[in-house]
Amino acid sequence: MQETQTIAKFIADTRYADLPASLISECKIATLDVFAAAFVGSSMPWAQRVVEMVHELGGTPENSVVNQPWKTDVSRAALANGAMIGAFECEPLTGSHASGTVLPAALAVSQRDHRSGQDFLLAIAVGFEVSGRLQRTAKGLESTRGFHNPGVQGPFGAAAAVGKLFGFDAATQASALGLAGSCAAGLLEFAWAGDDTKRVHLGRASSMGLESALLAQKGLHGPATVIEGPYGYFNAFSEPTDIAKLTDGLGRKWIIQPASHKAFATHVTHQAVVQAIQDMKKENGFDAKNITHVCIRGAHRILEERHTVRDPMTVMGGQYSLPFTAAVALTRDMSNPLVYNDEAVRDPLVRNLAKNMELIIDKSIPETHGAIPPAEVTVTCGGNTYRKTTTPHKGSPLNPLDWADACEKFGRYTRTLIDSAQAQAIMDAVGDLENQGDVAHIASLLEKK
Repeated sequence: MQETQTIAKFIADTRYADLPASLISECKIATLDVFAAAFVGSSMPWAQRVVEMVHELGGTPENSVVNQPWKTDVSRAALANGAMIGAFECEPLTGSHASGTVLPAALAVSQRDHRSGQDFLLAIAVGFEVSGRLQRTAKGLESTRGFHNPGVQGPFGAAAAVGKLFGFDAATQASALGLAGSCAAGLLEFAWAGDDTKRVHLGRASSMGLESALLAQKGLHGPATVIEGPYGYFNAFSEPTDIAKLTDGLGRKWIIQPASHKAFATHVTHQAVVQAIQDMKKENGFDAKNITHVCIRGAHRILEERHTVRDPMTVMGGQYSLPFTAAVALTRDMSNPLVYNDEAVRDPLVRNLAKNMELIIDKSIPETHGAIPPAEVTVTCGGNTYRKTTTPHKGSPLNPLDWADACEKFGRYTRTLIDSAQAQAIMDAVGDLENQGDVAHIASLLEKK
């Protein structure tokens, strides 16, 4: 078993020409969607606290921080940008939240070192892939062991992306991964009370992975068995699993395809239910004040205990709860992510709907891995009963975003945060990312104007 070294060799050997055209397109869409999430995150008080800390710490002013008028060093930029990307449950899921762990690190180094758009795309592609494979192979890491996936596998993906930008050979890349493994951290205990720790896991993983690559560049050694060893990643974080899945088809099949994006600012397992509720409201025009009963029938995967808290006290807690998010969707138009706010959390109607919602775990629905199983939503209102079975939400692998969709979403998410000229400049630059000679240009477009 030499999984760490096999992964390191894949990172070192992969070239831009090896990327499928479809993957390049998906990485561009993911980049724009990440920027949308970061701008939304920049308006959130919990993310602003991280940004404030970063600003106070200082650092060499060489890297942009989203929607800020100042610069900091590569590691702190990755921390701040990653925290904003993960601040509001609306970032892409490529490689298990790798958009908020891999991309900030790759963006920071690409800006500082004036790397090309192709270099950046290659770096995030391999980083996403490494993260996605770690997530796919682990068993019970979140649901049983209580670790948060992006926190524990994010440093590996970030180290992979940065190592690729630095041109590491396989041995140096294995050291970077070995160092990143000891930075793996993140507990799911935030789920019960909706605490802010989840908001910092992505940024911290990004900066730690980046620093691991910087240390490897200076010659520091990390264990070349960090993934498969007796005290390595899988034995520490996962239940027993088939580790051969990690490298199966590596270099031939990109398991991060097709891409996965969110349509709404809530947990991925809630997306299709929210879409069904949005559609149900449009089709029937009922008033949420007249609802007398709501039932969601679905697989255990969407109704895990950590996702069924009835009375969250924070936005984070609400976004992690299916009954609460369904109640918000019944009372608000969630196409605008900013409606999921403190007012929604305190709304007596929302809280009453969430408290009384019937949740039924249907064991006949298969627990499909990598896809969200269907659910059935039933609403009784004004003497009428409406029923809808969920379908794949816009952005899911079975209903993917195209470039036009991504631009529409970017404009909708950012319209109250930046002006239309800045938004258009960002969309134009990302749309032409493979032809950009210096990613520093794109990073500078993200600054506060």
